[in-house]
Amino acid sequence: MNKRVFIGFLVVVFALLAGWIFYISSQTRQPIPMQKISVDWWGSGHADVKSESFTHWNEEDPPQVPPTCGKCHSGNGFIDYIGQDGSAAMSVDQPAAVESVVTCTVCHSEKADTLTSVKFPSGSEVNFNQGEASCGACHSGLDAGSKVDASASGYGDDDLVPDASFITPHYSFSAATWLGGETHGGYEYAGKTYIGRFEHAEGVQTCMQCHDPHSLQMRENPVDKNAELCAVCHSNVTGFADYRNIYVDGIDYDADGSVEGMYHEIEGLRNILMQSMQQYTKDKLGVGIGWADSFPYLFIDTNQDGTLSQEEAVFPNAYKAFTPRLMRATFNYQFSIKELAGYVHNGKYVVQLLYDSITDLSTAIGKPVAGLTRPASDD
Repeated sequence: MNKRVFIGFLVVVFALLAGWIFYISSQTRQPIPMQKISVDWWGSGHADVKSESFTHWNEEDPPQVPPTCGKCHSGNGFIDYIGQDGSAAMSVDQPAAVESVVTCTVCHSEKADTLTSVKFPSGSEVNFNQGEASCGACHSGLDAGSKVDASASGYGDDDLVPDASFITPHYSFSAATWLGGETHGGYEYAGKTYIGRFEHAEGVQTCMQCHDPHSLQMRENPVDKNAELCAVCHSNVTGFADYRNIYVDGIDYDADGSVEGMYHEIEGLRNILMQSMQQYTKDKLGVGIGWADSFPYLFIDTNQDGTLSQEEAVFPNAYKAFTPRLMRATFNYQFSIKELAGYVHNGKYVVQLLYDSITDLSTAIGKPVAGLTRPASDD
């Protein structure tokens, strides 16, 4: 390829990238037909009136969403939270209605339009683009890793904490994951530095640059409307399932001998962390531990065989033998699971949390895990 052809090729590439950035940015400003908005919204999770997110309290007496949950699990509760109903802003003052989904008036109001910052469970406050603070307000998590230290204050790393319970970040905390060490959503170990917000690429850096705010799906691909948005740069992506195979740095973080997509690297590290937690609880506490996808998630592995049976994964068998060290590890274990797209939103931050939890446990069980790699915080 001669110099003139190469320069011409670069000009075409830069023109395509510039066009893509302009298209993504303009999508958030273009008027959208109301009919399309309605169709998109009705098919979204925000409109799913049968979802557990909006019906969990239906059988309560009376059926209502508690103030601590109302901000995110009731459209009326969010209206209360931002003060659109005339109440004090930034708090939910009373129980909210069940089956109250995220309607137009929840996100489109005077108070919602002027909401520009979000206070996260860690206490960190972050400014958002106009219209996106509403996203961050509910996708910020319920608790931050700092609550572990507050709950275990005064106890040694391996001391049992009386009446301790499993502290979790809750779920769908995509904003906290995306911002990483800027909002300290995970349990961040003393003396370690953590990656901040995931900058990704120009034009695909914020909530609404990537997600349609009504359908919640990924935005259209500006080059090919029948292709995935991510396929512009990641040619191996043809559908959502392919997101799991995206990687950018060629590092085998979980030391399994192969370089995989960030989703699989996180899965590998999470499996190592569970094995470490199982050995720690068996050797140090004499009470085996296991995880199942039902509340309260951590259960006693009564026969210590490394798996949970249906009989073991029941509420009366909830795991309660917590030390500060175990509380730290289990928080990050849950953090890596309950943000389903953490590998997309800020995979390296999740890897750091898992790596540090494994390392912390290894000092107690005397079994260092060789070959694992921790992402640098200036990546």
